[in-house]
Amino acid sequence: MPVSAEEFRNGMRRLGGAVNIVTAADGDVWAGLTATAVTSLSAEPPRLLACINRQGVTYDIVSKGRTLGVNVLGRQHQALAMRFAGLNGEPETERFNDGEWLTSVSGAPLLESALVSFDCSVESILDAGSHAIVIGNIETIRSSDTELTDPLCYIDGNWATLTPIP
Repeated sequence: MPVSAEEFRNGMRRLGGAVNIVTAADGDVWAGLTATAVTSLSAEPPRLLACINRQGVTYDIVSKGRTLGVNVLGRQHQALAMRFAGLNGEPETERFNDGEWLTSVSGAPLLESALVSFDCSVESILDAGSHAIVIGNIETIRSSDTELTDPLCYIDGNWATLTPIP
């Protein structure tokens, strides 16, 4: 018997992940969303991948502008993560009113206080069901000047952080 969509969602809720704001730019139009489906792909050349919904504006901006920013969030960014998840109803292009945003080399918006931000040019976009796998060539990496704080994570419908094991 095939796995149902409900079974899939329930299983994936148990797969905790780091919370990121994925951003893109096409000229002076910015868009962004909250994502946990981001991972490293290769060190040589430095690449990462992000999975984003093909129905959103951010996907359109990534496709047209060929830029990708990945901003890794800390515990202090929970409200910003909720904003970029669309929980207040704002369009993806109007979520940048909170936070200090810098324009990267590629043009993608980078969050100044992110734990780390990756500025990428888009290498390729692969359609995969409702989402697209975006492969980004990392052009620059920007680490926060502040002390490393607890990373913001998401698991089983809840916000969480990591605690070091002594």
